[in-house]
Amino acid sequence: MIALTPYVQRFDWGAPDGIPELLGIPSDGGPYAEAWWGAHPLTPSDTEEGPLDAVIARDPVAALGDDVAESFGRLPYLLKVLSIARPLSIQVHPTSEAACDGFAAEQAQGIAYGDRARAFKDPFHKPELLVAMTHMGVLVGFRPAADLRRDLESLGGAGALALTEALDAGGLAAYVTAALDGGHLDTVAALASLPEGGGGSLGAARLAAQTYPADPGVLVAFAMNAVSLAPGEAIFTPAGVVHCYLGGMGLEIMANSDNVVRAGLTSKPVNSELLRTLARLEHTRPIRPAVVAEGAVRHFSTDAEEFGLDIVVGGTAVVTSGPRIVLALGSDCLVVTEAESRTLAKGHAVFVPSSAGPVTVTSEGLTAIATAPLARR
Repeated sequence: MIALTPYVQRFDWGAPDGIPELLGIPSDGGPYAEAWWGAHPLTPSDTEEGPLDAVIARDPVAALGDDVAESFGRLPYLLKVLSIARPLSIQVHPTSEAACDGFAAEQAQGIAYGDRARAFKDPFHKPELLVAMTHMGVLVGFRPAADLRRDLESLGGAGALALTEALDAGGLAAYVTAALDGGHLDTVAALASLPEGGGGSLGAARLAAQTYPADPGVLVAFAMNAVSLAPGEAIFTPAGVVHCYLGGMGLEIMANSDNVVRAGLTSKPVNSELLRTLARLEHTRPIRPAVVAEGAVRHFSTDAEEFGLDIVVGGTAVVTSGPRIVLALGSDCLVVTEAESRTLAKGHAVFVPSSAGPVTVTSEGLTAIATAPLARR
C-alpha cells in the first residue's frame, strides 16, 4: 500500500471548514474547495516515493494490472471530495473528440497550462459520478423547453420576452446563445427578486442570481434540471452534459482528466466553445447510477469505462484486483492485503496496486473504494 497526500484546491467557491475537518488540518478561514486523490500529471497525489503518476509509471503493469495498463497506460480515474459554499461554475466536460480537438488547438496556440484561459489540460473526456455526503443541490442537463418557456412567461419583462422568442425560433441552442450575450440582465434581476422558499429550477436560478447578480450564466442555470440529493444519493454526468453544483459536500469520481469548459457563475474565463462541447442541446434527464447493495457494500456503476465506486458502511468489502484507492471518510478503517494490514484514520487514503492482490476493507463509518471496471471483469 502507498499512503497518499491529496492535492487541495483553494477555489473561491469552497467552504472554509469541510475539507480541513475531513483531513484533520487547521483551517485558515479561507476557501477549501476540493481535495484530489489520483495521478493526473498536473495535480498528482504525493507519496513517500514521489508523485503518484511517477510511481505508477515505473511499473505500470504491477500498479495497474495487465488490462488497465494496456487499455489506459495510466490510472484511469480521479477521486475527489468537494466542499461547496456557493454555486460553482456552470460547466461541461468535453467528449473525447472535443477534448482531443481542444487540447491540440490550445497546444498549438502555446497557451500555458497555468493560464486562466486554458480549458483543455489534456486530450481526455471526463464523465463523472457524484455521491452526496451532505444534502446537495445540483443542476444537470437541460429541462424541457416547455417548462422553461412557462417560467420565462411568469417572470415577464423585455429580457424574458426576447429569450422566449429565441427559444421558440431556434430551440435551446438559440436560447443559450441569447442568454450569454449579456443583454438580458433584467431577467437575472427578476430571478434574484423571487420570494425565498421556492424549489426546483426557479429556486436554483434565484440562488445563482443572488450570488452572481451581473452574470448572464444565471440564465443558463435557469434552463437546467434542478436535482436535490440526500446523503448517499448519487448522480452520473456523462461527458458533454452541462452541470453545476450549488452547495453541500460530496464525493466525486471521474475519468482522469482536468478539462472544464465554463459557461458562467465563475470568476474564471467563460469559454466560447461551450456550444461545441455540448453533446446534446435538448432536454436531458438526470441519470441516477445503478446501485447494487451487497451486505454493507453499495456498488455504484455507470457506463464509464474508467471507474467504479464501492461505498462501505458498517461492514467489510473485498476488491480482488486492479488499481484501487481506499479513502476513509466517516471513521477509521482497516485495510488488509496478503502482505500487510493498515489502519487508515478518517481523511487518509492509500493506493493499493494491482500486484498487491485482493484487498479487504472493514469500516464502521463511510469508506470509499475507487476501482477500475476492467480489472473486475
